Amino acid sequence: MHTSSALRQICTLLLLQVVAAHAFAQDPGPVSSGADHEAGIMIAGELWDSILPLNCGPSYVETRSDIIRQIRIGNFDRQWSTPTHMWPGGWPYGAFWNKAIEVTVWDPDSSFNPPLINGIANPSYVAGAEHYAHAAYPNRSMGRSIPGAGDPARDHARKTSWVDPQLRHHAVYEAAHPTTVGLDVAVKVHQYTLNWNNFNDFIIIDLTLTNTGVVDLNADGIPERTGHVIEGVCANIHAEYFCYYRLNESAGRSSGMYAQRGVGFVTSADPAGFPWAFHAAFPGETIQSVGDMGIVGPEKYAADVWSAWAWLGARDSSGLPYPTRFGTDAVGRGVERGRYVSDGVGKGFTIGTGDPRETFIGSMGTFFVDGGRARDRQRFDLRADENLFEPGSAPGDLRTFRLKPPADRGTPAGDMKNTNEFAVLPHERPWTRGYTAITNFDGDSFTGIGPFTIGVGERVTLSLVVAGGYRFQGVANAIATARWVYETTGSDHALPFSYPAVPDMRVEDTFDRSIRIRWDARAETHPDFAGYKIYRASRASPVDWLTSGTRGLDNYWRNGTPGPTPDSLLAPLNPDFTAFGSVAGHTGEAGSWGPYSLMAVIPAGDLSRFTDASDPVLVRTWEDRTVAIGSTYWYSVAAYTGGTVSLGNDYVSYSNVPTTDRLETSNVNRNGASGLWEGTYPFATLSPLFPTMAGGRKDIGTEFMVRSARSTPADLLSGRARIAVTPNPYKRHADFDNAARPSEHRVMFLNLPDGARITILDVSGQVVQQLTFTSSDAMQGGMFWDLISRTGVEVASGLYVYVAEYAGGQQVGYFSILR
Repeated sequence: MHTSSALRQICTLLLLQVVAAHAFAQDPGPVSSGADHEAGIMIAGELWDSILPLNCGPSYVETRSDIIRQIRIGNFDRQWSTPTHMWPGGWPYGAFWNKAIEVTVWDPDSSFNPPLINGIANPSYVAGAEHYAHAAYPNRSMGRSIPGAGDPARDHARKTSWVDPQLRHHAVYEAAHPTTVGLDVAVKVHQYTLNWNNFNDFIIIDLTLTNTGVVDLNADGIPERTGHVIEGVCANIHAEYFCYYRLNESAGRSSGMYAQRGVGFVTSADPAGFPWAFHAAFPGETIQSVGDMGIVGPEKYAADVWSAWAWLGARDSSGLPYPTRFGTDAVGRGVERGRYVSDGVGKGFTIGTGDPRETFIGSMGTFFVDGGRARDRQRFDLRADENLFEPGSAPGDLRTFRLKPPADRGTPAGDMKNTNEFAVLPHERPWTRGYTAITNFDGDSFTGIGPFTIGVGERVTLSLVVAGGYRFQGVANAIATARWVYETTGSDHALPFSYPAVPDMRVEDTFDRSIRIRWDARAETHPDFAGYKIYRASRASPVDWLTSGTRGLDNYWRNGTPGPTPDSLLAPLNPDFTAFGSVAGHTGEAGSWGPYSLMAVIPAGDLSRFTDASDPVLVRTWEDRTVAIGSTYWYSVAAYTGGTVSLGNDYVSYSNVPTTDRLETSNVNRNGASGLWEGTYPFATLSPLFPTMAGGRKDIGTEFMVRSARSTPADLLSGRARIAVTPNPYKRHADFDNAARPSEHRVMFLNLPDGARITILDVSGQVVQQLTFTSSDAMQGGMFWDLISRTGVEVASGLYVYVAEYAGGQQVGYFSILR
């Protein structure tokens, strides 16, 4: 410990140096799921979402129910502790209050689902719905059970994982469970990381229904029926579009419903002349004709983020199309695409609130005269739609629905999708047919598929895609690519072309006020490997949503010249948008989602210049000397190829082309991220689930603040590193001060060794503050001081001396503060 006299001598010597160097000169240096089984949390692509199968629940909606009906998609706990349709991935905004899938069945026997079974109340029963039931799972916390529950072969859930961890191209989640109606339900979820043609903007959900014939509606473990044929089964995805919720650093939620919340179904033709046939949710205008469509939240971000879903089809165990019980295609093909799914808004009847009759009717509503078209249960007309069926059907009895001869069949019209009623204008040129509605927590919008008949031992797989994107074109392109995957690949949905592995990477500080990126060479084994590209997003750069932001996410990777994404690669603004004054100045904040600028292109032939064997695994390295101390960044290393890949002439989208001469890995490895869920969001730095160790922060891909590398006493004694302070001088504020807290003022000490003790003195030699630095992270050797003295007051302008003591030595320096 220094004596007061010694400290004063140090101060005097330093003051003489300051005078000689001109005082005040610039520094000369450069959510677990909360369930018993694993929920499926998908963050490998740009669309982040999560799925809670029945045996992994219940969600907060059904905690007190004897049976669990909803395969929940996001918002399991009303805390949004896992993603709920967040696009782009890592942006702290999401689109839906809830989404869920429900499977319901119909039986011609009026005693199928009675109020009492063996004299005891039946939890599956709903008054007036004796012919109907949900495919449900017992709530174990309520003491319920059914045959097969707890059998690992039939009742399991497996954590989301990579099909090939070395490549990190394709993530999969799997779960399976029995149900009360005798259907074993297997859930398999697929997601891709490839950013070409929107492969990373959708998630495919396969539901495989296998009829065991064993019915246990009261969930007491004793079957009421065996050998039971499912006469009619439908599946339905429904959601409450929120538009939008925002999560903060604690993963807490705030809400912002600025725009009209538009939903609807698109039946307009794609460039091939076939209906688009998808359900969309979008932020409309606040008031019709004011031209402010696409604005997200009270922050007025002109991000224009859209969401969509579509049923892709039904297949049997051999992979062949599985028809409805009437003999039609499950969805419709060619010019009939979407004709046989049912779409609407459950305003006036219930979807997702426990009534299996109304859910089933809505799910196959297109086949009725009115199965939801009027949005009023009092106007249900459950006769067969005579555009498609012969006259004479018995209302609600599907056995009496007889198809007309092919030449006489028209388009069924019992649902909303062909009403051509537009309650809110989408302001998208391709969307001229279908319908839109406004939702306001008054009924979920939905799309159903079916009904199907499934004999005992038979199996049908129903496939669904959910997608996110910028404007109509983003979701339309994603849906088109998902359809290509469905039609082209087998049940494993493995892509039929190859491209390089996603590099593993790490971001680290240096002693020289720069950032070093290290990555491995796994991508270089691909035969068409052509080089690397390095991207960066910076929190220091405000996001202007009109000139960058979400507009560049689809095509930023096509840029070959270092710098921001050029205008030629930005998706166009909506030509009907005129509210420029309303959003002026409403800039956002960059994050792990982007927007990314290209920093460097490294052709394969130049790799010798970017090799560093000091790390035996991460052998490639690049240094960024354009960073600012205390600023926050995200980096991604992408590998690219030089070969040609084609999706074939049958691939039709909104604006994508089927052939490319280059593929590039995505930014799934942002700041070293694993691409799998690590317990919470990468921006939730104040969450108790946020990792505290360096390896965990790398895996989650959190922000990287430039500080300095952690030094060692040997580094300091040899002169390889020197302790410093920045900014020096401190003038009113530092770039890394939090603008949201005007009273915050900080300097940073750099290149500190673990255990260093810093004594700060004023020019009279009085001790102002003492700090101790500890760090378990070899890549972090910086520490903030908040300019607060040890008496709790903010220090005044002036010259200050610091003495940094460490094992075997000390360094002395000065810095100044100008208020």
